[in-house]
Amino acid sequence: MKKAFNKFYGYQWLIAILLGFVLPLLAKQLGFREIHQVIWLYLVINGSFTLYGGYAIRKHGYSPLLILLVPAIFSGVSTFWFNIVATQYGFYFSLLYIVLSLFTFFGDTRDDPDENLIPVENGFQGLTSATEKDYSLPVDGGFKS
Repeated sequence: MKKAFNKFYGYQWLIAILLGFVLPLLAKQLGFREIHQVIWLYLVINGSFTLYGGYAIRKHGYSPLLILLVPAIFSGVSTFWFNIVATQYGFYFSLLYIVLSLFTFFGDTRDDPDENLIPVENGFQGLTSATEKDYSLPVDGGFKS
């Protein structure tokens, strides 16, 4: 059961449903003012998660379609289906969440495999040539100024 849950991105689905549907519904039921919903829920909490989500998707090799999960639930379910969030907020915050997650998805290149390769300038010192006569050249090319 746990393997199937992890295989189909169960934790990501739960968090996306929590942030995209349950949190706005709970805020509306508790009577949060609209300005507090926009600042704390939609910008701070959902924005922080989408930043982390883009990074986690890249780091763990998840499907890039998960970038669309929180915005789709937020705009589709909360905005257009149940009308919990105003239409303008739902549409524009969904676009913001996609952009934020794309920033961290494409922005972090520290774990790329080509990051730790030997540079060409000093990497070919010990190569031998197949010619009959070997010429020894200094690393700097032998040019004197």
